[in-house]
Amino acid sequence: MIDIHSHLLYNVDDGSKSLEQSIKYLNEIKKIGMNDVVLTPHVKTKNKDLVKENYEVLKGYANKLGINLYLGNEIMSSSNIINALKNKDILTLNNTKYILVEFKRGESMPKENIYNIFQNLIDNGYKPILAHPELYPCYRDIAFVERLKDMGIIIQIDATSILLDEDFKIYSYAHKLLKNYLVDVVASDAHCTSKRSFIKLAKAYKKVKRKYGKYADIIFCENPKTIIGI
Repeated sequence: MIDIHSHLLYNVDDGSKSLEQSIKYLNEIKKIGMNDVVLTPHVKTKNKDLVKENYEVLKGYANKLGINLYLGNEIMSSSNIINALKNKDILTLNNTKYILVEFKRGESMPKENIYNIFQNLIDNGYKPILAHPELYPCYRDIAFVERLKDMGIIIQIDATSILLDEDFKIYSYAHKLLKNYLVDVVASDAHCTSKRSFIKLAKAYKKVKRKYGKYADIIFCENPKTIIGI
């Protein structure tokens, strides 16, 4: 497995709160046999230097365990994304053209506006990944996801959604996406808690493998590998 969405980097967002906590979850990563993890902290204008500093520190500990860490951001959708990307204020995934984009969970903008946001990113040479569409109550619409995929948008769902660790509506919609083969990537979205952890990613893989066979390898291994360019 390769994880393209995690909040393992310490003291920069609502994920890991300390270096010690991050090291604990590095050991969890090692335990499940995963070697490649992308750190995607939420973007905050004042913590760009801290992100890079803490990344270098944590990478040293990860290397000792044989784990490769890569850096990116989880980007809240806004009209300023392209300027921020060009100015290096926010990061693509492992310096590729892939970007991880989220929306506010309670947001309800017209879907046409969302299509336009993504089309603008594509027109500027980026490859957008929509983070956890199953978590947005106003956008739980198969036709909506199908149109995004037709545009070239990559769909990423969270491991916890597959395991019924969220509410049933989230679980049901996540499995609807899987049954329609609309999911491109499953990621941990780990926040270094018992609920949102890397072990949940391993459990989700086993569940999808049991139900959907080789599709599991595509969305947990092959597509993530292509995205981060390794």
